Amino acid sequence: MPTWLTRAHSILGMNARNLAFIRPYNPSRAIKTANNKLATKEKLLAADLPTAKLYGVIRTRKELFQFNWENLPSNVVVKPNFGLGGGGIVVLYGKDKQGRWISTGEETYGAADLVRHCSNILDGNYSLSNIPDIVYFEERLRLSEEFKNVSYQGVPDVRIIVFNSVPVMAMLRLPTKASQGKANLHIGGIGVGIDLTTGVTTYAVSKDQGEILMHPDFDTPLHGIQIRDWDTVLLIAIKATGAIGLGYAGVDIVLDKETGPMILEVNGHPGLEIQNANRLSLRDRLKRVA
Repeated sequence: MPTWLTRAHSILGMNARNLAFIRPYNPSRAIKTANNKLATKEKLLAADLPTAKLYGVIRTRKELFQFNWENLPSNVVVKPNFGLGGGGIVVLYGKDKQGRWISTGEETYGAADLVRHCSNILDGNYSLSNIPDIVYFEERLRLSEEFKNVSYQGVPDVRIIVFNSVPVMAMLRLPTKASQGKANLHIGGIGVGIDLTTGVTTYAVSKDQGEILMHPDFDTPLHGIQIRDWDTVLLIAIKATGAIGLGYAGVDIVLDKETGPMILEVNGHPGLEIQNANRLSLRDRLKRVA
């Protein structure tokens, strides 16, 4: 049990989250949109909200075998449309001398390798309930300077829980070597709590080490990092939940080096690890704005 629970109210569990907040406040139509990354992107663009550029979409085997891989940029992210928890996402950041793409996990991908991976995505290997899926290629967002010494290869994001158009909790999710450059906590990324008022990081947790003070790959402190454009980040998160129609959501935002805050995803069933990263109960925060 996290040590902060000895002095805090009970943690919000999955059943309570589903019954008290997701079911009453998230219409099925909005959940369906949130689960569909391309539909979410359309809604965000229609609301004039910032999101990564879309480079291409593959919906069928025919489109897969007709796809012109030479037109694919060296910096690109391959994603399943109905993916869950970061599964199936491949982040490519350059090419080697043989012209093969290099991933943040230091694997190389030729065109044939990408065809195989995209075929697995189409088969539904990474989707909710293993349903047939869609592949899409998205702009790889660039690392902002303030995260250079706390982010291993990949790009971190800020997860904000929004309820009834009010931000109630936030954390910074950092990639590590263990997570192969991805910011997802369940595969080894780090969650760092953020003070909602100031946008400054506080406590940090990792899946394997529990509460930590330093980044395991850089030995750099995780507290005291100022998230730039904090008020803008919060406002974008609020607008994103409205655009999708969710009353309770987790909004993931990347701070791109050049363009600033960009929406990565809107999640209608956000995880609960954010409580450990902040050493606070979501239940208490949510009750205040219910």
